[in-house]
This record gives sequence, structure tokens and C-alpha cells, in this order.
Amino acid sequence: MAIKKDVEEQGSYVFKVREDTRRYVQNLLSENEKLRRLVASLESEKGRLLSEKLTLQEKMLTLREELDRIYHEQSDLRRQLAEVEAANQQYSHQYFSVEQQNNNLANLYVASYHLHSTLDRREVLSAIQEIVINLIGSEELAIYEMDDDGATLRLVGSFGIDPVTYATVPPGSGIIGKTALSGEIYLPGKGMDLARAPREANLTVCVPLKLGEQVFGALALFRLLPQKNGLEAIDYELFNLLAAHAATSLYLSKLHGEKIGALPKV
Repeated sequence: MAIKKDVEEQGSYVFKVREDTRRYVQNLLSENEKLRRLVASLESEKGRLLSEKLTLQEKMLTLREELDRIYHEQSDLRRQLAEVEAANQQYSHQYFSVEQQNNNLANLYVASYHLHSTLDRREVLSAIQEIVINLIGSEELAIYEMDDDGATLRLVGSFGIDPVTYATVPPGSGIIGKTALSGEIYLPGKGMDLARAPREANLTVCVPLKLGEQVFGALALFRLLPQKNGLEAIDYELFNLLAAHAATSLYLSKLHGEKIGALPKV
């Protein structure tokens, strides 16, 4: 009976071990299945992540291309803007130049009109002074006429100088006299190095007043106004205008005065 009991106990133990082994194997198989499904899930997730990574890389590449395109467009726009600004500056400069030319032409017209709008001698002299003071920019000037015999230049109008000091000039004496002989406008540094008389220390310009080729007188300009830095292109045009038109106006006013003076009194 004892042996039978031992056999039964051994069989029960073997059965228990077998059952435990079976359950262990089943648990292992179950865990293995879980691990397999987890690996499959991770593989799927890995594939999804790789797919998203590729998608993001494509988007980044697209965005980089778009950024490059925008950068190039901005560069083109900046270049075009610079060209437009340069063109605007050029147009502004051209407009200013045209406006300046129009203003110069208006000044020349006004100056010419003032010279020819009267036969009154005092008004003609006043017009010459206004042109020199307001358009050229000098408040020291002398206006000379040649005597009928051509022996002396006599002061007939002045502003800002001592009339006694500059009353007469012999032709050929100093810059004023030499200008009357040569018939050429005197401009310092323009190829004419003439000896100055003592009273001509501040002389800036001397313009011969001519009737055709005959010198009728001279216009001497001394110091320029402090705010005027130098002579400009319009000044040279005014010198040429004065050389011809001032002489004509003075000559006609002289003839008119002689005619009026010769008329019998009523």
C-alpha cells in the first residue's frame, strides 16, 4: 500500500510538473505572440514615421525651393527698385535742369525786356544796374560810355563805388581801358592776364558794350555778393546780352535825349 501511495504521489507530481510546464509554454507562446504583435506594431509605426519623415523632407525641400524663389524675387525687386530710384533721381535732375534753364530763359527775357522797354536814359541805366545786382549778384558796378572822339570812357552810372575815383578811363589804361580797345569780355582765369590799375584791385568782370563791332562803352563789375560763390553759366549769357543790348539801349536813349533836347519849347 505504501508503494502504491508513493506511485500515486509521483504520478501526481509528474502531472503537476507537466501541467506547470504546459502552462509555462502557453505563457511563453502567449508572450511571444504579444512580442510578435508588438514588433509588428513597432515595424508599422517605424514605417509610418519613415513615411512622415520622407513627407517632411519633401515639404522641407519644397519650402526651401519656395524660399529660394522668394529670395530671388526679392533680389529682383530690390534691383528693380534701385533702378527705379536711379531713374527717379535722373528724372529729378533732368527736371531741375530744365526748370533751371526755363528760369534762366525767363531771366534773360526779363532782362532784355527791361533794357528795351524805355528810351529814358535814367531808366535804362537803372535796368542795367538791376540786372547786375539781382541777376548776376554784384552791388559794385560802373557803367561807361565812350566820348564821341573815342578818347575817353566816361562814367554815366554806378552803384556801390566812389564815382569820383572811377569818373574817367583812357582807352587802353588798365583792364577797363584794354577791354574797351579789344572788345572782348574780361574774365579772370579765362586766358586774359591783363595788368590792373590800382583802382581795379577788386575788379571781377569787365564787359565791353558794343554796337556791332564798335565799342560804345564798358560795364565793370567789382566784388560779387558774399552769398554768390562764383560765376555761373547764366551769368555768361547775361554778359553777352549786356554787351549788345545794353549798348543799344544806351545809344538809343542818348539819341532820344538829344532829339528831345533839340525840340523847340512850346
